[in-house]
Amino acid sequence: MERSEPTGAPVLDAPAGDRYLLLADISGFTSFMASVEEAHGVDFSNGIPAAYSLLGDLLDGVIDALRPDFDLVKLEGDAVFACAPAARLDGRGEAVLERIRAMYRRFVADRTRAIPSSDHICTACPNVAYLDLKVVLHRGLAVRQSVGGGSDMLGPAVTVAHRLLKNRIRERIGYEPYLFATDAAATGLGLAGVGLAHSEEYPGSTAVEGVILELGEPLRPSA
Repeated sequence: MERSEPTGAPVLDAPAGDRYLLLADISGFTSFMASVEEAHGVDFSNGIPAAYSLLGDLLDGVIDALRPDFDLVKLEGDAVFACAPAARLDGRGEAVLERIRAMYRRFVADRTRAIPSSDHICTACPNVAYLDLKVVLHRGLAVRQSVGGGSDMLGPAVTVAHRLLKNRIRERIGYEPYLFATDAAATGLGLAGVGLAHSEEYPGSTAVEGVILELGEPLRPSA
């Protein structure tokens, strides 16, 4: 598939190549769904609870707000997995950060509209107000592979990006929305001197260095 940068230069989304890999994960999803099950049980013979459509709308909003910089790879439960050819985004750090911040603003607006009125009889749906986002951005080699009639992204960089969803970031910044950009992503984007330096370690692999950026907040100097 041939894409274009804002300058009009063609960017070929090849089957294998360097890509930016983005995961936007809805925090609070598990407790939200637990409250839905408690309120409605597992028998949906009287209809699907409104909470399900609320979540669908939030995910749709995230996908739409990431375009055209990122293309959807797939939905993974409560997370959006998207990617972009490296050549499309390299050197465009500020524009990419603004795209991600705009996506978060869209999420907040959609979440606010989804909060039911005070006379809503369901006790679960109002908990949509407690959902939030965490975002991981990595850069590396990824291969688009046909799987079961569809396609998926595979490769070591994809594994790293997914591992980073389990991290220690909120031990440092509290329960706040954030973007964690690995050094590979930050370097490719041309970002320097922004965010809070952070490292994650996983069994059997080297440490992953990067920076934490608070979504919607001014960037703090690296430390």
